Parts: sequence; structure tokens; C-alpha cells
Amino acid sequence: GERSDVGLIENYRLRVVEDDDVRLLFDWRNSLHIRKYMKNTDIIQFENHLQWFKNCKNKILRLCLYKDKPIGLIQFDLDAFNGTCEWGFYIGEQAVPPGSGKIMCSLALDMIFHQVGMRKVCAQVLDYNVKSLSLHKKLCFHEEGRLLQQVVRDEKFIDIILFGLFKETWDREKASLWEV
Repeated sequence: GERSDVGLIENYRLRVVEDDDVRLLFDWRNSLHIRKYMKNTDIIQFENHLQWFKNCKNKILRLCLYKDKPIGLIQFDLDAFNGTCEWGFYIGEQAVPPGSGKIMCSLALDMIFHQVGMRKVCAQVLDYNVKSLSLHKKLCFHEEGRLLQQVVRDEKFIDIILFGLFKETWDREKASLWEV
């Protein structure tokens, strides 16, 4: 049958976060489907959000657009001296084509390795965030360790899983992400 163009990578692009995006990011960061996977699950006050937004000037933030509509955020915290960075991301909109997270992350990894010149991306994922764990594995990240019982959620102790991805691995493996 006809393949729909819904999840085609050409429909997605990253753009720099601008001051006008501050309210949208505030709403996303406070939505339950995002907060429950954050290290801190509290409702964020707008003043604190503005402070966070100001502090992001030292980070690389990109909005992911699907057909020019913002759907997600990627954030990189750079250690330029060592050529490493820590990333975090989420899909803010709930009605997005399946596979949007994979496409957003792939565009971001290409950017951080090839435009920014990092050699390694690191991630910290809460052990119950099954979607994120699965996505990191799909994107060829390797588990590098665990912080055991690192955070409390609903009176339970939760591990944080540490992942790393090297530029060489990404360049070698990324083509296979799109094979059916």
C-alpha cells in the first residue's frame, strides 16, 4: 500500500530555542507525562523556570519541529574541554507520529557530533523509564553503570542508569537504525 509520509525524517527539523519559547517549555516541563521522568517531579514555579531558562544560555537547546510545529526539546550540557556532554530530551506534545523521539534524537546526535564536534554523549535514565531505556539502546548507547537507589519515587528507591555513546559508534551504526 501507499506509505504515508507521517514519520518521514524530512518532516522534522531542529531549531534554536528562542525567548518566545519560554512559555511553551514551561507548560511542557510541568506536564505530568514529562515530570514523572525527571529527577525532580515537583511542579515548577514560573520564576524558577525563568532562572532555568536563563541558565540554559551555557547549554545547547534545540526545539524539534514536526511540519513546523514544536513537538519536543533536546538539551546538551557541554564539557568542551573533554569533548563530552550530557543530554536530556522529551517529546512535549502527546499527539505526535510514532517514531518522533527516534527521529528527533537522531537529528540531535548528528548535530552534536558533526556540527558541535563532541566525541561522546552521556545520559542518565531513571530505571522505570522504559521508553527512554529502549530508545537509548536503539540509538546504540551502551550502559556504563548504575547509581543504585539514587532517587526516591513513591517511597521506593530508584536506580539511575548511565549511558554513553561515542561518535565513532554513532557514525558506524546510525544507518542501521532505519532498516526495516
